Amino acid sequence: MAIIKRETDYAVRAMARLAHDAESLPVSTLAREEDIPELFLRKIMQTLSRAGFVESRQGPFGGYHLARPPGEVTVLDILEAVQGPLVMNECFATPEVCGRVDFCPLRKRLAELQVELNASLDKMSLADIVDAIAATEGARK
Repeated sequence: MAIIKRETDYAVRAMARLAHDAESLPVSTLAREEDIPELFLRKIMQTLSRAGFVESRQGPFGGYHLARPPGEVTVLDILEAVQGPLVMNECFATPEVCGRVDFCPLRKRLAELQVELNASLDKMSLADIVDAIAATEGARK
């Protein structure tokens, strides 16, 4: 099972495109440029809008644009907005599912990994993703 779901991958890609283009883009354009099913992306963009990461503008020159600078948005922020809190095991979200949570050696190690993973994703900004995309595109040319 994937830790980062497809919706989150699509959300990061769409937000990176918005950061790169620095203008409002319609969902249809975002979907086409990022190869994301348009109806699926519409739902994702609504989620990102409710979370305060993007804003929409109506009209002929409307579309979505970033609500915050790319350097202020982390991959962890986007992940949690789209798929909820990241947990390594169900017992982190719902400890009562297991009577062993107080002494489980696996849970202790997974908790350490959880902290490391969250810290890494929280250090990675949307601006970092945009820079990595630009570097990759530059290397391909």
